[in-house]
Amino acid sequence: MIDGKICKKCNTEKSLSDFHKCSRNKSGVQSKCKNCASKLAKERYMENTEKVLLINARWRNKHRDRHRKAQKQWEQKNPSSKYFHTAVRRARKKNATPAWADMDRIKYTYAHCHWLNKTFGHNMHVDHIVPLNGKNVCGLHVHTNLQIIPAEENLRKHNKLLVQE
Repeated sequence: MIDGKICKKCNTEKSLSDFHKCSRNKSGVQSKCKNCASKLAKERYMENTEKVLLINARWRNKHRDRHRKAQKQWEQKNPSSKYFHTAVRRARKKNATPAWADMDRIKYTYAHCHWLNKTFGHNMHVDHIVPLNGKNVCGLHVHTNLQIIPAEENLRKHNKLLVQE
């Protein structure tokens, strides 16, 4: 029985536990170690971020029930992470909401989006035109900075300010 294997990427001998399992190889593990495979995956993601996110969004829409089930399982296993991310988003929104903001119009925008989705079966999102936490500019959480757009377009936009010509 083999105790170790040489990674094809970094050319170092590592134990079999440092490789992902693979039924196609004689050794039963992949040719690259977990660290190298992770680095390659991150590089590919960085090069194709928009494409990957769009593919993921389409999969989520197509397999909505499976995604929700997996999401609930993750939330149950990681409650502190869920609360952390929720708190960060809430704080970002609160810090970006000025005292003069018209909360009724903001609520109306979200309610209208919900009504469109429920009544016509659309998949729409409320989007901040100028992102709350952008790289170069940060917008406010006010009704004039909100728009209702298709979910696919919003997921493609991410946290970016798109300048329209």
